[in-house]
Parts: sequence; C-alpha cells; structure tokens
Amino acid sequence: MRKRIKNRERSVERSQMISVVSTGILILLMLCYLFMTIGNSARLAAQTEIISNHPFEVVISAGDVKLYVSEMQLRTDRLKRHHNSEDVEFAGSKLDELVLSLDEPVTRINDLYLGNAEDVQNLRNTLALLQSEQKDYLVFCEQQNLTEKEIEAYAQEHLEPLYDRALQQTGEIIAVAQAKKVGYGITAERLRVTNLIGSGILMVLMIVVLLISQYVLHRQREELVYRNRLFDKLSLSIDDAFIIREADTGVINYCGLNLERILGITVMDAEDLYEGLKEEDARAFREGIRAPGFVSPFERLVEYTRPNKEKRWMQIRVYRVEDLNTPQLITVFSDRTEEVRSRQALQEAMLTAERANMAKSDFLSRMSHEIRTPLNAIISMTAIAAASLDEPARAEDCLSKITFSSKHLLMLINDVLDMSKIESNKMVLQNEPFDIFELVNGFVSTVYAQAKEKGIAFRETMDGFGEDTVFIGDSLRLNQILLNLSSNAVKFTPSGGRIRLDVSRHRNGNTTDIIRFIISDTGIGMTKEAVGRIFQPFEQADASIAKRFGGTGLGMSITRNLITLMGGQIQIESEPGGGTSCIVDLPFQKGEERCRPEPDFAQLGLQALIVDDERQVCEQTAILLEKIKIAAQWRLSGSEAVERVKEMHREGRDIDLCLIDWKMPDMDGVEVTRRIRKEVGNAVPIVMISAYDISEVEEEARAAGVNGFLPKPLYRSSVYAAIKSALEHKGQTFAGEEKKPAGKLLEGFHLLVAEDNALNQEIAATLLRMEGAAVDCVEDGQQALDIFLASKPGEYDAILMDVQMPVMDGHEATRQIRASEHPLARTIPIIATTANAFNDDISAALAAGMNTHVSKPLDIIQLCKTLADCIQK
Repeated sequence: MRKRIKNRERSVERSQMISVVSTGILILLMLCYLFMTIGNSARLAAQTEIISNHPFEVVISAGDVKLYVSEMQLRTDRLKRHHNSEDVEFAGSKLDELVLSLDEPVTRINDLYLGNAEDVQNLRNTLALLQSEQKDYLVFCEQQNLTEKEIEAYAQEHLEPLYDRALQQTGEIIAVAQAKKVGYGITAERLRVTNLIGSGILMVLMIVVLLISQYVLHRQREELVYRNRLFDKLSLSIDDAFIIREADTGVINYCGLNLERILGITVMDAEDLYEGLKEEDARAFREGIRAPGFVSPFERLVEYTRPNKEKRWMQIRVYRVEDLNTPQLITVFSDRTEEVRSRQALQEAMLTAERANMAKSDFLSRMSHEIRTPLNAIISMTAIAAASLDEPARAEDCLSKITFSSKHLLMLINDVLDMSKIESNKMVLQNEPFDIFELVNGFVSTVYAQAKEKGIAFRETMDGFGEDTVFIGDSLRLNQILLNLSSNAVKFTPSGGRIRLDVSRHRNGNTTDIIRFIISDTGIGMTKEAVGRIFQPFEQADASIAKRFGGTGLGMSITRNLITLMGGQIQIESEPGGGTSCIVDLPFQKGEERCRPEPDFAQLGLQALIVDDERQVCEQTAILLEKIKIAAQWRLSGSEAVERVKEMHREGRDIDLCLIDWKMPDMDGVEVTRRIRKEVGNAVPIVMISAYDISEVEEEARAAGVNGFLPKPLYRSSVYAAIKSALEHKGQTFAGEEKKPAGKLLEGFHLLVAEDNALNQEIAATLLRMEGAAVDCVEDGQQALDIFLASKPGEYDAILMDVQMPVMDGHEATRQIRASEHPLARTIPIIATTANAFNDDISAALAAGMNTHVSKPLDIIQLCKTLADCIQK
C-alpha cells in the first residue's frame, strides 16, 4: 500500500512536474512568439515605411527637379532667338515660377534622402547659383543690339554648365535612392520569410506543448485547475482569443479572458460565434468542421467586424480534440490586422513597380499585333497581286491596299520614333511661317473624310483672326497634334455622333498670340482616373481599349510632350458616356503676309456677291476678295441673294461673280443657283462654298449651273484658284500667266544613285525613271566617288547617296567628292537617302557636305520636288 501511495505520489509529482514544465515551455514559446511577432512586425513596418516614404518619394521629387531644370533650360534657350523686352519679362516670370516650384521637391529630397547629406546641399548650392546666373542672364539679354551668337555664348559660359551640373547631381541622387530601395526591399523580404518560418515553428511547438498539457490536466484535476488558472492569465497577455466548446452540442465551456480586447465582446454564445464574419466565411467554418473528412486544424484568414463596426483581420483556427470524454472544438481568434496591413503595403509597393513594367510589356504585345496586322495585309495582298497579273482591276485594288497598309505601318513606327526622340531630348522644333487657315483647311479635309466614312458629323469654326492669319512656328508638329487628337475623337465616337473643331485667337499679344484649339466629341468619354493615365507612355484609358480600338498607347503622350515643347498646355474634359473635349493653347509668333503670285483682278473691276447664313464667314470672305481688288457685298439668306441679283440685273449692272454656301436654312445653294440662272442665265460665274464633302452634291450642283467649288475654311490660295477657274469659263485672261508644259517631273535629268541594298536600288531607280530621269546605280560610296570623278562636267545633275554602305559610307564619299578637283565637286547636289531620320542624322549629313536629307521609305513626290529645287538652285 505504502508502495502504491508512494508511486501515486511520484506520479502526481511527475504529472505536476510535467504540467509545470509544459506550462513553462508554453509560456516561453508564447512569449517568444509574441516578442518575435512584435519585433518582426515593427521591423517590417519600419522597412515598409522607409521604402514607401523615402526612396520612392526621393525618386519622384528628383524627377520633378529634373523636369523643372529642363524647362528652365528651354526658357533660357528661347531667349537666344527671341530677346526683346517682352520676351525677357515673360521668361523671367516663368523662371521665377519654376524657382518656386523647385522649392517643394528639393525640400522633400532634403527631408527624405537617406544618402550623403552633402549630395542634397550640393544640389541646393547649384540651384542657388543657377538662379543668380539666370537673373544676370536676363539682365544681359535686355541689352540693345545683342546678336543671337552673343547671347548663346553667354549662356554656354554661365548657364549650360550649371544646367548640366544640376541634372547630373539630380541623377546621382536618384541612383542612390534606387539602390536604397532595392536594399530595403531585400531586407523586408528576408524579415517576412523569417517571420513566417519562426511563426510556423513556434506555432507547432506551442500546439505540441498545449496537447501535452491538456493530457496531463485530464489525468490530474489539481493540474487541470492549475493549468486553467495559468491559461487564463496567459490569455490576457496575448493577441489570441480561445473559445472551447463541445463538438457535438456546441456548448461553450471556456472563453478567453481577452475576448473583449480581441473581438470587442464580453460573452459569446454558440449562436453568435461567427457573427462578425461575412456570410460566406461563416458558412465555410460551419460546413468545414462538420465535414466527415475534417482535418484539424481548420483555419482561414478572414475580415472580422467588431460590434463598433471596426474592421479587423482575424486568423481563425478550429482544432478538434478527440481524446477527451467529450470531443471538444478549440477555436482560436488571432488578430492579424497589423500583419495584413503591413503585407498589403508591401504588395502595393511591389505592384507599383510591376505595373510600370507590365505597361511596357502590354505595349510590346499591342505593338506586335499592330505591326503584324498591316504587315500581314502587305504580304497577303502582294501574293494576291502576283497571282492576279491578268486581272488589272484586282491587281490595282491589291496595290492600293498595300499602299494603305504600308502607310499605317509607317505611322506606327513614326509613333515609336517620335516617343524615342522626345524621351532622349532630340526633338527639335522648326520656326517657319504658315497660314493658319491653310493648315486648318488641310487638316479638316483629312478628318472630315475619316468622320464621314464612319458616319460621324463634323463641323469647324474659326474666330478672331481677321486679316492676320500668318504665324511663325512648327506647322508640321501642330498638324500632328491636331491629327492625334482628332483620330482619337473619330476612333472613340460611334456612328451617328458629332465632332467639332473650334479655332480662335485666345490671347492677342504684341509679338506673340495664343491660339486655342478645341476638339470636342460625343464619344464614349473617360473617367477622371483615366484622364490622368492617358498621357503616360504605353498607357490607354482602359485595358479593353487596346483590344477594341487598337493603337500604340503613345499618341497622347507624344501630343502632350509636343505641346510642352511648343510652350503650350492641354486640358482634357471628359466623363463616361458624355464625350470628351481637348483644349489646347499654343503660343505662335506673329508673321507677315507672304508674297504670292496673284491674278490681276483689279483691271477687271469685278463685283462679287457672297451668300452665307453665317455673318463671320461673309465678312472674312469679303476681306479676302478686297485684298485681290474685287468689290464684295454679302447676304445672309438665299432669298435675299436672289432678290439682290434681280435688282442689279434690272439696273443693268449684273453681278460678275457669286460665292454661294451649300447648306443654308431657308434655301440651299443648289436652289439659289437654279433661281439665279433662271433670272440672269449662264453668264454669271457661280462658285459653291461648303464645309462638307462636296462630292455629295457635286453632280446636282453642276447640273444646276455651278462653275466651281471651294472648301471651308476659306484661305487665299484656294479663293484665287477657284475665282480664276470660274472666270476662265467666262473667257477672262490674266496678265503675266504662263502655262507650264505638261510632262514628267524629272524629264531630262541624269542621276547617280548610290545604294548597297539591291531591292532598294531597284525601287529608287524604277521610281525615278517613271518620272523621266536617266539613272545610273552603284553599290557603295567608293564606286560613286570613282564614277563621279571620271564623269564629264554636267554629265550628272545630282547624286542620291545612301549613308550606310560597305567599302565607303555615304558621309565619307560626300566629303571626298567635295574635296576633289572635279569642276562640279562643290556645286553638284548630293541628297542623303537613308532610313536614319533623327535630327542628329540630318545634321551629320549636312556636315558631311550633302545638300539635304530625304528619309526612307521614299516619297517619290517629295523626292522629285527636292531634286528639282536642288538642281534649279
């Protein structure tokens, strides 16, 4: 008996020892888990905060500094060409604005930069010195009689080194910030992995110790009481809430004392165990623990709503304990809110970096599709044309489609090249005179045809120009901006919609005017978020846009960059389903009226009648006619015009010329023409003017007696041509006119073509021979040099020189030709024909001694004009 008692006592002592040891181990593991979780979470949060608040912000701010410095450089560079007092004052105000704008990003860099503080101080010193030098530069530019070279020399000496230094220092700061970002990201990832592994190990150990403790407490009630007391104390100190209930009845036997702190409730019944969960999560737990193949533990990370509506993230684990008299379910609520938020912050940081890479990947995917589409058409139509040589109509149709697809492919390539030139600061703007009416007229004729083909109504207005219609600027880039915006309007406006172009003189200055272009449509529209994305390279308003409408995603980015380079600004107003309005303001220097050959209408004493329901059109047309010495009067309706024609006919002084609008509310232009012909016969020339496609009414109008047609908006050269043609029907002739003999553009010219690619050589020779030129071809620059040196003076009229050729390239061949003793070495036109179309390539060709540059693929019309101009000079 004593031995049994002693054994029992030993067993109790052993159980108590096991209980004490297991409890101690459990406490230690819990504390380790707690400290590890808190420590790693804090370190992970710190790493996340550093990543989100330091490197990214520094990179963004440094990018802003580079942008502002680059814009400063543009402003000061512009004073080299335009340095009157107004320009200097305007540039000074813009530079002051940029200096103020620089303060915020530089301060942000100073606060968040984790590299050497001396880097930021050096940047501040450079910017301060730059500001001082800019003020001196403005004072210098205000001096009278300064030449562009003097200003450029001053800028090269005082400003350019500072711009370069500021951009270099900013780039170094960005490089350091990027390196820090990568380092912190690696550290954060290591912390995350360590935390997960440690948590798993500690959790397994805690489960093992907890099971051992439960077994010991079952054997010894004293141990059970002790463990319950210890467990209650432990539950108050951790972030896990335990609930123990019977598996069969659901009766709750134990609730952790920290239930209120973790879940926000004091007492829990079996019915509201999952009350704070979403319905699908609660259903998953109920069904999961009742399933026949239930595997313990059943766990899930869920969103939990506390009674006060606070959202928390809970890791809920359900354990089934079978080795008791009554099977028990232990449900553990672990608060993982901070951990989830930290992980989400890390994921968002990683996604931000991945999105930029994905955007370029999507762009490459789209470009692959966009390029292959016209390429497939070219290849397929070439095969069809080759098989249809005995069917001229079909072959001609195939060739037409090949030409269209080739131009589409060239447009795609030009988009990418334009973006490349802009990003590498190689885009150079031209400043040449252009007539705003002529430019808009050419643009409208293109867009109107596109809109009509899709069944979209198009209308344009021009306001506030009067007689001053000539400006100085880059008309080619302006046309590109308008075409990019209008092509989007046509693309995203469904059939039956409307597109409108409004052009106006928004602000009138002494030497520079601000011209406003508004292109509005009734298309699909965009959200505010989409408007913010469309100017990013490779981005489109919506991921589905590329699939539905195609495109490179570069058009709007190129457009905004061109507008910025031209000193203007763009504003987008749009809403989903409500259409889009693009408002572009661009500054252009005022130009002078260019000299043009004009028919001598003054000697004819002509009297013209203008008929249009818009007063502005009548006034502008009257001004154009008065410039060419034609007296003009106008009427705002067809009925008034007919009455005026009758009245003058009765007085014996018939109208000499009528300009009649097609679309008018009371009576259209065709009916007005019929009535005028009925009253005065066919003696009066009648020209119909219209903003619409005249082909819709041409047959009917000519049958009614119309002699010619004029598209709106009216500009001088088109008015000259139309009036001259109409008056010639009446037998009028004009002094000084010479008829040019009809013939081929290059008839009588002998050309030398240097091209190493056999196919390109054949194409160039064939096109030139089709225009009447005699052509000799060589395969490299050395052969071109030898043949020219051996030729007689005047044997060749010009040389077309490829740049990249074997043996001797085009540049070297040109230099040796110019340096030779041949009588025409310095005068024979040499034209570069190359696929290299960047501004640097053109400059290199001119520096080598070439006269001009024509890019491939060759446009035969442009090439013929260039050849003719060079040879005549």
